[in-house]
Amino acid sequence: MPDRMKPSTTWAAAVVVAAAGVLSLASAPAASAATTTSCAGGYSIGPPGWPFPLSPIHLGTSCTGFSDAGSPYVFKIATFNAISTQQPYNHYFYNITATCTAYSNSGTDLVATGCTFTF
Repeated sequence: MPDRMKPSTTWAAAVVVAAAGVLSLASAPAASAATTTSCAGGYSIGPPGWPFPLSPIHLGTSCTGFSDAGSPYVFKIATFNAISTQQPYNHYFYNITATCTAYSNSGTDLVATGCTFTF
């Protein structure tokens, strides 16, 4: 009499091995890098009468020790001036955080773009 359990056991073992192989090929989730730095000051220029920070933001050389560790780029800014092109021209914010998607650095001016702000 043939052993009918043997093919089922073999099939089940093959399925388990195949599933383990597929799971081992799955890539690990990407690491979430972030660059966080503190800045003494910054500014943005907005349209007439706009009293809030806008992107791009200019941080000059006020971010001591800035080193690119990947995005998002988080700038903790002590004093921020939202400049309007109409009176009142200056709107100051203190201790705000700008989370940005990109930046450029000319050596004298660090400029961040794609920013959202936390007050």
